[in-house]
Amino acid sequence: MCFGQMREFLPPDAEGNRATLELDDTARVLDLVHLLGAPERLIYALLVNGERGRLEDPLADGDVVTLMPPYSGGSDDVVRCDWALPSELMSEYHDTEWGVPLRDDRGQFEFLVLEGVQAGLSWSTVLNKRANYRDALDGFDPEKIARYDETKVEMLLTNKGLIRNRAKMNAAVSNARAFLEVRDSIGSFSDYIWQFVDGKPVVNGHTSMEDLPAETEESRAMSKDLKRRGFKFVGPTICYAHMQATGMVNDHIVSCWRYRDLL
Repeated sequence: MCFGQMREFLPPDAEGNRATLELDDTARVLDLVHLLGAPERLIYALLVNGERGRLEDPLADGDVVTLMPPYSGGSDDVVRCDWALPSELMSEYHDTEWGVPLRDDRGQFEFLVLEGVQAGLSWSTVLNKRANYRDALDGFDPEKIARYDETKVEMLLTNKGLIRNRAKMNAAVSNARAFLEVRDSIGSFSDYIWQFVDGKPVVNGHTSMEDLPAETEESRAMSKDLKRRGFKFVGPTICYAHMQATGMVNDHIVSCWRYRDLL
């Protein structure tokens, strides 16, 4: 059990920020949270064995759970990657999502859409509109989006809460269809996309944001195959951003508090 920045809930016998707890065979993450006395509202994100989890997830013997609170503010003792500093929203995203391994199909599709939308724009612009996209695009449900017709696309292009770019909106629809083809043929889009890093995160050791590459051999291979399958707005740079966002690569700089949490 790793408590991230929630050390006030550490048991007395904890070592550092870790503790071993005993639960019954039917326990869920939520039961563990209640045992610790940590309010659910303080749990913004959690990891189970290094991957994104939910409070409803069942626990097995030996599972490692990491609890993380909401954005912890700009205190001097918290070191983050420089790009996360401009706003609370960016810092919260950095602290709880960026670089955390994501193996959920719908989550993967959401980031494919958002990374495509970002092309030519800043990530903060897209992040500020993320909730609007979730509302407008049926919670990023690829099966629903794949059925969008021209009338639906035209309606979306009048939504001031979205980035009203016709090519990007059409790409969201065609990518949903391509996504479903991959999922139906392979069984899991997540399994397909993770093959480009052999199923496990690539852990880098950059000391400065200037060291981060714009693309890599893996992102070029990923881009080439996605394009072959009919995906749009999936160039090597966009693919690398997707890899960073979904934890296929850990690109937190080594001095960032999240770097070691994700090892």
